[in-house]
Amino acid sequence: MYWIAFISFILMNYKVASKISNKNLEEILIIGFTIYTSSVILTGYGLSAFGLWDSRILWAIIPFFITSLTYYFFQRPVFAFEMEHISAFKVIGSAIQTTHQTYSKLSGIERFIFACLFWSFLIICVLQTSLVFNSPPNEWDSMTGHLNRVIYFLKRGTMSHFIGTNWNIDTYPRSFCSLQVYPFLMSGYNEYLFKLPNIGSYWILSFGIYGILKNLGIKFKTRLFLSIIFLFLPNVLMQSITTETDIVLAAYLCTIVYYLVAYKKQEKTIYLYLAGLTFGLALSHKITFVFSFIPLLILYAYCFMPAIKKRAIFVIKHLFIAHFLGAVLYVAATGYIANYIHYGHPIGPPTATQHQSVERAGSLGNLLIQGSRNVVRYGFDLFNFDGLRNIMVVEKLNHAMKAPFRVIDHGLHLGLEKVTEFTIIPFTFDKRFEYFNGSPIYGSIFIFIVLPSLLMFIRRPNWTLGLFSLAFAIHFATLAFTAAYDPWKGRYMISSAIYLFPVLTYISSYIFERKQHFISSIILGSVVVIISLSAILTLGLNIRALPFNAYGKKSILELDRVSALTINRPDITKAYQNFEKLVPVNATVALGTINDDFEYPLWGAKFSRKLIPLNPFEQGIQAIPAEAQYLFFSKNVFQPQKGDIRLGTDTTMVEGVLVRGEDYYLRKLH
Repeated sequence: MYWIAFISFILMNYKVASKISNKNLEEILIIGFTIYTSSVILTGYGLSAFGLWDSRILWAIIPFFITSLTYYFFQRPVFAFEMEHISAFKVIGSAIQTTHQTYSKLSGIERFIFACLFWSFLIICVLQTSLVFNSPPNEWDSMTGHLNRVIYFLKRGTMSHFIGTNWNIDTYPRSFCSLQVYPFLMSGYNEYLFKLPNIGSYWILSFGIYGILKNLGIKFKTRLFLSIIFLFLPNVLMQSITTETDIVLAAYLCTIVYYLVAYKKQEKTIYLYLAGLTFGLALSHKITFVFSFIPLLILYAYCFMPAIKKRAIFVIKHLFIAHFLGAVLYVAATGYIANYIHYGHPIGPPTATQHQSVERAGSLGNLLIQGSRNVVRYGFDLFNFDGLRNIMVVEKLNHAMKAPFRVIDHGLHLGLEKVTEFTIIPFTFDKRFEYFNGSPIYGSIFIFIVLPSLLMFIRRPNWTLGLFSLAFAIHFATLAFTAAYDPWKGRYMISSAIYLFPVLTYISSYIFERKQHFISSIILGSVVVIISLSAILTLGLNIRALPFNAYGKKSILELDRVSALTINRPDITKAYQNFEKLVPVNATVALGTINDDFEYPLWGAKFSRKLIPLNPFEQGIQAIPAEAQYLFFSKNVFQPQKGDIRLGTDTTMVEGVLVRGEDYYLRKLH
């Protein structure tokens, strides 16, 4: 029954989207995504307020009512004259027909390019499907905070203030919790479905890029090519099979930009409201959305100024109302206000802000120096064959390619490698394998598509594409100046790519609007093959989720659940396996753990255990409650005593260990 409700709700959102705006397929999918996320998030806020966040039956019913209210809202007179009612089947049929007609007219090299992309994408889809629906999530932040807190909230029935061991449990925005828990509950506690928002966002990004380019007047072959290439970005691919938050934020951003350029082209008020509501959704999702405030301000001015000149009061009034609604509906309850009340800062306690934000740099002068270094560092991080580097032969080539830059850094005393002051993990031209394997960025797409496009833009500047270039540059610089350098931050550049991709029409137009000679055809074909291989290898050789045996390691599909969950911390795997063997599935377990410890695996495969944190973040050690039957602890939190069982952390392991695990013990209390 719950599966039927879940699928019916998804279909309902796209039915409503087709009623609101049925002009083209990509717009139906984009608006449907906005309505779906809005309804689920509002449902989560409401159920949490009444302590009913764990009610499957209410989760199965209430989202339908909120989507219905959304439909009636967009039936108001201010939108009525804008509606275009066309059959959804007719829209889909038209899209298929257009694609077929275009393909039949392609030249030989164009057919090769699209055929290569199509078959590569088919392989990618097979890999994604097998990994998403057959392996548990195992991202570090999910094991300590994001998914861990979803289970805590379920056990409590509310997302209200709760301090766990990891600071993210209480301080991170809460809207994403509802998007994750909804399919999880509807599927009967299937943890694989925690990944559903990410794989859904992956598709929305492609349709969003296509729609943005279409509204900018880009020709069909070019926008189809770029919308597929976006799906081949290594950082996008990597997040599509995880429970990380950045790809969902990028999907929100992509829909906002789509609504903006659609408004500029058509001046329909509905796009203005959809942009305002989605702005609220994005800000409720993650504080790093503020990195896009200035880039979006540039695009807002570009898209709204022509309409403001014609009817200023009308546009400004509805622009304000739309964004006010977005803030009230989605941002107010996500946690920023609660953080300010409890910690005196919307992000969280000083430990969190100093670790992750601009405050770590100290003075403004030092920030300018260290931030400038970070711009260069992230620039060099882009200049890599990510994806292909998973093959050691390519990594050796990649290393040789960096030799001149290393000489320049040392010769000019730039301090990119030597200065570690404004870094979380020190920069190096040769990233550790775990970093470039687990957090790639643009890879060969940057080298073969982005760089030539930027050079062509410099030679033949364009006003509209110049604004997108400026938006990209500001977003990129903001990443560098607002937080310490971190090799894992490549995931933030998914959002940067949304501003960048319209500029790539330069190289795409060169490919599809000029007659190619034999040599140029060979070069273009080779580039597409390299990009396709890079995309396939990004997923195929990802050590956190290998779809088949590689590197002397087993496929994640062959691992037991605990081994799969702790794959990022192999030194603690045995300890967690022993915990699973010794502790009953319905036991109450007190936790003497620290901020970096993986708590999510301790809930058990059926999530039937009860966990009680005894070392809540910055609250000090708490007394062991009488209801606790077991104590799972690090010897750095509690001192082992006679009768305690050492669970078996491998304290000597070095290979694959990024942060050394704690030495864990188990104590039976009664």
